[in-house]
Amino acid sequence: MISMESTPNLNTRVLRYFVTLARAGTYTRAAEMLHVATPSLSQQIAKLEHDVGVKLVERDHRGARLTEAGTEFLPLAINLLAVHDQAIGIVRRHRRAAQHRIRIGFFASVAGPRTHEILDLLRASVPGISIELVQVAWGEQVTAVTDGRVDVVFARPPLDTTHVNVFPVFTEKRVLAMSANHRLAAKDELTIADLAGVVQVDTDNVPEDWRKWWSVDPRPDGTPVIYGPMVHGVEEMLEVVATSDAVAVTAESLVTAFPRKDIVYRPIVDIEPSQMVLVTPMEERSTISALIHAAQMTSRP
Repeated sequence: MISMESTPNLNTRVLRYFVTLARAGTYTRAAEMLHVATPSLSQQIAKLEHDVGVKLVERDHRGARLTEAGTEFLPLAINLLAVHDQAIGIVRRHRRAAQHRIRIGFFASVAGPRTHEILDLLRASVPGISIELVQVAWGEQVTAVTDGRVDVVFARPPLDTTHVNVFPVFTEKRVLAMSANHRLAAKDELTIADLAGVVQVDTDNVPEDWRKWWSVDPRPDGTPVIYGPMVHGVEEMLEVVATSDAVAVTAESLVTAFPRKDIVYRPIVDIEPSQMVLVTPMEERSTISALIHAAQMTSRP
C-alpha cells in the first residue's frame, strides 16, 4: 500500500514567528519583538513543527538553536514571506493609485529640512494628489514598503535592498545626542574616541547591521561599545538621553526636528556621515516617480 503524506498549510503569521525567533536567538527576545507572550510563541513554533513533521528549533542553555532542518528551512521561509509581502504590497499600491493617493512612510523626521519643498514639488507635478504621512518603526523602513503599508519610505541606511529600489536624497552628519548636563556637552564637536566608556542606548527591533552602524560598533580602535537602556523609538530614545547619562548617535536633522532644552547635539567629526534615501517598490507608479523626481530636484546644488 502506497503512503501519501499530506502537504501542510503554512500560515504566514507562524512563519514570521519562526523567522523572528531564528534571528533573535531566544524565545524571550523574539516574543518581545513580536509583542506576544513567550508561552504563546512557544506554542506556535510547536504547532509549526507538528504541521511540518520535523523539529526545527532546539532549546538549550544558549537560547533557541536551529536544527539542521530548521537551518535549511529558514532561508526558504524568509523567501516565502518576501513573496507573500510583495504580492500584498502590489495590490495595496494599486488600490491607492486608483484613488490618487500616496502613503509616505518615515520613522523620524521625514526628509528633514527638505520635507516641505519635496511635498510642494510633488503636489505641483501631480495636481489633486492626496498625501498621507505614516510613521514606521526603525526596523520597518523596508518591510513597510514591501508589504504595501506605505508606497515609499524616507529612510536611513544601512538597509536590505534586495526587494526594493533606493534613491539618495541627501547626506548629513551623525551627531551625539546627550543630556545638557552630560560631561561631553561642554565640547563643540566630538571624535568617536570621546565616547570611550560612555553608555549608549540600545535597541532590539532593528537589523543587527543597522544597530551596529549607528552605534559605531566596533570602534576604529577596538574599544568596546557599552550598551545601556533599551529604547524602541525616537521619542523614547530622547527621553532616556535627557534623563540619564546614556547617549545616542543619531542624524543631524533630528536637531531641528526634535529641539529640547534638556538635550544637546554635538557633531562627531571623524565617522562616516548618514545618508537619507527614498525606498521605493520595484514596480513603477506615476505618483512614486513624481516623488522620486521631487526628491532629486531638492538634492541638486
